[in-house]
Amino acid sequence: MRYRSRTTTLGPSPSPVTLPDYPGRTSGRRSGAVGQSNAGPGLPSGISPTAEVGGDKGKKKVSASPYCDFCLGDASENKKTGAPESLVSCADCGRSGHPTCLQFTSNMMKSVVKYRWQCIECKTCTLCGTSENDDQLLFCDDCDRGYHLYCLTPPLSEPPEGEWSCYLCLREFHTK
Repeated sequence: MRYRSRTTTLGPSPSPVTLPDYPGRTSGRRSGAVGQSNAGPGLPSGISPTAEVGGDKGKKKVSASPYCDFCLGDASENKKTGAPESLVSCADCGRSGHPTCLQFTSNMMKSVVKYRWQCIECKTCTLCGTSENDDQLLFCDDCDRGYHLYCLTPPLSEPPEGEWSCYLCLREFHTK
């Protein structure tokens, strides 16, 4: 279970500074979270540092940044691992990151290529479409989509303990 934190930002543009691991992810994720060390070959094609993101009608297309906001590497080199790795780009602002720098799980890497992924700063509720009451946004540990506690059916009065998966991911990843 992860909560939104407005105190962390993605930084304006790559600059020669040392950036911490994805702060919005680590503050709400349990310390035993699983990550993948090299998502380059395992990440489905279609994520390109120069591709335009945001293909929904009525949504403004933005150009994806060719650099990771966290390690300042590009698709040819993750500066933390030294290996090539595809970038995931926000559909709303175009900021990009390597899945390992974003601390994505293998399920997240499979999921984010199927929908308009949003970075922590642009994240909205999947159900109502707003970012209002961002302190009430809960993030799915399998797809990284956001959900207001009160938009869920049934609504939740408080966040659940431990990891939490949305209804889409329960169906896709947790049914036998």
